Amino acid sequence: MLGVGLAHVALLAVLTRSQPLPPDPPLPPIEVFLVPPPEPEPEPPPPDPSPEGGGRAPAAPSVVHTPPNPPPEPPEIIAPIEQRPSPRSMSAPPPRKAPSPAWARAGRGPAQAREPARATAPARAAVRRRSSAAPPWARSRPAHPPGARSVYGRVSLSCVIRLDQYLDQCRVVSESPPGRGFGEAGLVVSRYFRFRPPTQGGRPVEGRRVVVGVDFGRPRR
Repeated sequence: MLGVGLAHVALLAVLTRSQPLPPDPPLPPIEVFLVPPPEPEPEPPPPDPSPEGGGRAPAAPSVVHTPPNPPPEPPEIIAPIEQRPSPRSMSAPPPRKAPSPAWARAGRGPAQAREPARATAPARAAVRRRSSAAPPWARSRPAHPPGARSVYGRVSLSCVIRLDQYLDQCRVVSESPPGRGFGEAGLVVSRYFRFRPPTQGGRPVEGRRVVVGVDFGRPRR
């Protein structure tokens, strides 16, 4: 029996040596972060010198200057009341003559001419108002696009009238002749125009879109 037990022990030892050991598990990856070293702390400033240093003369005592008393005011002297002569009766001035009808028409001429014009443009740019069905056209010679000074052009803009009478959100509807830069020139000139906003119930309405036309030069006849 003892021999059989030793044989089993020897066989078990041989079997354990013949089996290979399991491989070691792989190590996890290592991440390295480079961190700059901390900045050195600034040196503390040197202490302020003590105000109680030797060798200084003591401060001179402050002297308070009191202003002198103001001189007494002189007594008020009342002038005697003089008897003025009664005003003479003056005749009424002669009535002025009314201006002649020709002068009155000349004076009302510019006002009537300026009343329909509800837009102002730069120098030498006249604005004329047409009927409600046609857009108002403005002549703007100085704002001609470069390269088209002697060319007549016309631009139609769709704009919104603000309460301050300026135009906003303008876009080109049509331009003639196309491709000569009159559309962009019309947008530039529209910044100087002013239109009275439409009213509703006696109050101005903001945000109403209108069509504004701009003439560059005069059409050839």
